[in-house]
Amino acid sequence: MPGRPPVSPVTLQLLVQFEALIQERHVTRAAERMGISQSTMSAALARLRRQFDDPLLIRTAKGMVPTAKALELAKRARVALELLEPDRLHGRTFSAHESERHFRILTTEGLALLLAPLIAAHLRQHAPGVRLTIQPSDMRGTVESLRDQACDLTIGHILHPPSDLRKKLIYPQGACCIVSARHPEIDGRITLRQFLKYPHVVWGADETSYRSIETSVARALGNARHPLKHAIRVPNILIVPAVVAATDMIATVPLRIAREAAERLDIKTAQPPFKIANPDISMYWHELNHRDPAHIWFRLAIQAIAQAVREP
Repeated sequence: MPGRPPVSPVTLQLLVQFEALIQERHVTRAAERMGISQSTMSAALARLRRQFDDPLLIRTAKGMVPTAKALELAKRARVALELLEPDRLHGRTFSAHESERHFRILTTEGLALLLAPLIAAHLRQHAPGVRLTIQPSDMRGTVESLRDQACDLTIGHILHPPSDLRKKLIYPQGACCIVSARHPEIDGRITLRQFLKYPHVVWGADETSYRSIETSVARALGNARHPLKHAIRVPNILIVPAVVAATDMIATVPLRIAREAAERLDIKTAQPPFKIANPDISMYWHELNHRDPAHIWFRLAIQAIAQAVREP
């Protein structure tokens, strides 16, 4: 029986085109990035598929998604390009004003509330053609999303990040309590008696959602052998301040969320009766994107933007 038809060797140019396809996950944008026609890039993808006997990029409702083999090949392609053309990789530049790159961030609703306006303003001023998608996440499944190139950055806290992820602290995060400005008893610092007396608002879509503050409170109360009254659970943190403003309930939230909400709603902040350990906020990205000039520019932009939301 006849075997597979012979295929020509993978050229340096084809490796570069493959890298663009994996990072852009879109044939037209990859072509624009390379300065070639869409038909030329489509032909390159077809050739790569024949060469590696794999679809490499699969079209889905969410766009083109790389296969497991494509992601593994991308790592090898990066090593090969580093060896064959180190000057190209380290010397190439990113023009923010001219770029039409699409960046994707996974983060929590609370962090999106704080960061999205600042990121949008920064992009409008410095990179008007760059597109941004911010997707909500409770931090589960983010490692896989970074590995699959489904997102460029995750902003939040990953408890034990694997070795193929890079990490950069962007700001420390404190926590405090919020209550209604008309609360009948609480003003300033909450006593343990008050903390246990009044019901609490907590958030998270289900019992397995990422809830570092709730866990910290539970541990503190567990050590004190006191149960906490959970009166209501809401889907996300953005609903919490409104519930607090309308009731005598207590909520424990990140400090920046509390202060932002206090400017809009009839609530006030209060110190909890014990120290609450709330993980610092970091951004994470995959090793595959570590040296990409556009990615470097975006990470530096996020670092600069995060300065505006650092705790005073």
